[in-house]
Amino acid sequence: MIVILRSSFLLAILLMGVAVFTVAFGNGAATPASTLFSTDSRERSWIRFRARGFSEPVCGTVNRLDDFVSNGLPLGGIDTGCLDLETTGLLGYCTIFNTHVPRRGPINLPILGLSVGGKTWVLCAKEPKDGHGAFQSGPAGKPMIPVSKDLRLDGVQTATEIHYWGHYPVADLEFEIDSPVSVGLRAWSPFLPGDVEGSMIPGAVLEVHLRNGTGILQKGTVAFSFPGPDPKETGSDRFDRVAVKGGFTGVEVKGKLASYAVGMIDEENVRVSGELGADGAAWAGIAGALPAVQSDQPGSSVALDFALDPGKEKAVRFVLTWYASTWRSGGYNWSESGNTFSHMYAKRTSSALAAAQVLARDHESLLRRILAWQQVIYTEGKLPVWLRETLVNILYLITEDGLWAQAAEPLPAWVRPEDGLFGLIESPRDCPQIECIPCSFYGNIPLVYFFPELALSTLRGYKGYQDRGGAPPWIFGGCTSGTPPIEFAKPTRGYQVTLNGPCYVDMLDRYLMCHGSKELLNEFYPSMKKATIFMVDLNRGPDGIISMPDRKVSVGPMEWETEWFEWLRWYGMSSHVGGIHLAHLRMAGRMAEQVGDQDFAEQCGRWIDLGQSSMESKMWNGSYYLNFWEEKTGKKSEHVFGYQLDGEWMAKFHGLPGVFRNDRVKTVLETIRRVNVPPTKYGAINLAHADGRVLKPGEFPMSGDYEPYHFFSSELLMLAGTYMYEGQIDYGLELARRSMNNIICEQGMAWDMAIIIAGDTGKRFQGNDYYQNMILWSLPAAIDGGDLTAPLKPGGLVHRVLKAARAK
Repeated sequence: MIVILRSSFLLAILLMGVAVFTVAFGNGAATPASTLFSTDSRERSWIRFRARGFSEPVCGTVNRLDDFVSNGLPLGGIDTGCLDLETTGLLGYCTIFNTHVPRRGPINLPILGLSVGGKTWVLCAKEPKDGHGAFQSGPAGKPMIPVSKDLRLDGVQTATEIHYWGHYPVADLEFEIDSPVSVGLRAWSPFLPGDVEGSMIPGAVLEVHLRNGTGILQKGTVAFSFPGPDPKETGSDRFDRVAVKGGFTGVEVKGKLASYAVGMIDEENVRVSGELGADGAAWAGIAGALPAVQSDQPGSSVALDFALDPGKEKAVRFVLTWYASTWRSGGYNWSESGNTFSHMYAKRTSSALAAAQVLARDHESLLRRILAWQQVIYTEGKLPVWLRETLVNILYLITEDGLWAQAAEPLPAWVRPEDGLFGLIESPRDCPQIECIPCSFYGNIPLVYFFPELALSTLRGYKGYQDRGGAPPWIFGGCTSGTPPIEFAKPTRGYQVTLNGPCYVDMLDRYLMCHGSKELLNEFYPSMKKATIFMVDLNRGPDGIISMPDRKVSVGPMEWETEWFEWLRWYGMSSHVGGIHLAHLRMAGRMAEQVGDQDFAEQCGRWIDLGQSSMESKMWNGSYYLNFWEEKTGKKSEHVFGYQLDGEWMAKFHGLPGVFRNDRVKTVLETIRRVNVPPTKYGAINLAHADGRVLKPGEFPMSGDYEPYHFFSSELLMLAGTYMYEGQIDYGLELARRSMNNIICEQGMAWDMAIIIAGDTGKRFQGNDYYQNMILWSLPAAIDGGDLTAPLKPGGLVHRVLKAARAK
């Protein structure tokens, strides 16, 4: 959940990773049909077009150099860290060597070059984009490793245009250069829904497609350059290099804490040497020689000479792998604070070389499976084109934010070896903390669908860290508790305590509905029951079920008891909190019945009756529910809260009866449509007066950093789903489209998801890489009018995605 704290915490991961880079030179002349994807459209909007490897048209947005894109697509998988490939063709942020908070980068170095006929082209923009990928704020602080700002690319040419289509885990680029050989690049990472191990090969694949469109033989050289880890990341300024030949030919470069391998697949005459970096003279000479290796320099380059007949293509594959098995929770390898944790991926892969050999062996089947699962989504006719594209790309957040710790100290003994402890960073560059429980409430839906092992690991973490009073943890560790930013072993109940229980119970019910068993239900039931009793006991008054706590129960920076919308003031009865509590009780009651605890099931029913009586008799205000009302003090907010029906969505998404009166739900939605939606083109503002007036800055109950036009992108998607469950599918989809169109097409944040949007301008107010936005995966069920299990049923979207990804 968003936290407005400004302190400097740092974060580290020691990762292993892999990247494969394929340069293709195939059959036929270089015509537009031979490009990786159609480059005809010049407007950044959601379109359908043909793309290589897909039998049907795909869906996407195509970016070009004039389009601002705050961050490029990350190359990486589960727990591997990631390496951003920018729309400029340069490297961006990098966490593969465990520099997470602050992130290393943007690196701003080119990776690919081409030499033909005595001329050299470096396949990137002439300069990094202004402000490109440079947002690091709050506890994330400033970069600890110097950032490259100037490219010294004298003596070479660069791309005059780059067409960039990102479809995570794949980035396709087409370069416009005045070379007789045209160039395309397909960069991809192993990421396969339903296959955790296959998704933990730390790396990516880049296919550079070189096409001879002339009538004569063309000879040339293609080269790849990688800067390697910074000496701070590897803990040494000395690097051992071991030459390797075979299916993978190249070099493994080893440091104390981090290593990598770089080379090529199934090529014999591979040249390997020192890094090319941003040195134009070095790039200009790739046809003759690569820079010499320096013992204190970690980078490397790989080059291959080619001869390409008229009208032909050929594929050449560069491989990059990395291995850095432990991270420091202080944020980076040389941090003196925090604990040391081991990556789960290091249990599967023993070295950078081992990872490279896996990719050399399996790259064809891995890519085929990736494109197959994507095609299932791209051809889902019942979904609008914009939603098909965003469902694919939103999964980048799993790579960008995810860490998976092995079961070892300092983790508690209850962590199982097969589970480890998986956690997502709330926002690595803005609010770095692990498993902020409301963030996972919003965002863990695709984990439940596609990687249930990860979701179960986290659920057992919530259960294990539940405190004696029954409160599930707010975080496993991080900035809002004053602990290291990527800490997994220092939980706290936090300061949104009244909604911790509903988040936990909702995620548990979500998992049990999809993957439950009698054994799992029995394992979690005592914890669930304890969390439910704790939630009810937070306010012992007659209207307590729908009220904020009646005493101080929170731990943290807030001066008042708060909830998800933490910088609003909250008092007494609350329609938002109350509805969520009622949804919690519906889920708890169902689980009680399933386990045979009839007494508790009936008790949940009585609590629901009490809460609904208070809600409908005291909070209804004619066309909407009061925001809050504390009777004993007279504090009341008669503002229209745009997200007052969150509890209704929770119930419907879980296949349960609603928690508000059916007729009043429809009236509230009409009021929100009339009052909260018109002030912004991009969603629905948090609060408005009943006559439609927007609040003034700082007007009660706003406080802190919230402004009158603000809204949360994740909440907007929940509101869209609420409209859809009430039969207004087209309107709900349009609300969601407006928000995503602004974030992706207008603001260029497809791989840099914000969380608070300024509704008057559409600009990011706060947040980077916020995984709350993965609630987008709740929309297919709402479109079907079913509960969250509908897409998992035979023939459903998730079922078909899993089937395609598993077909080897």
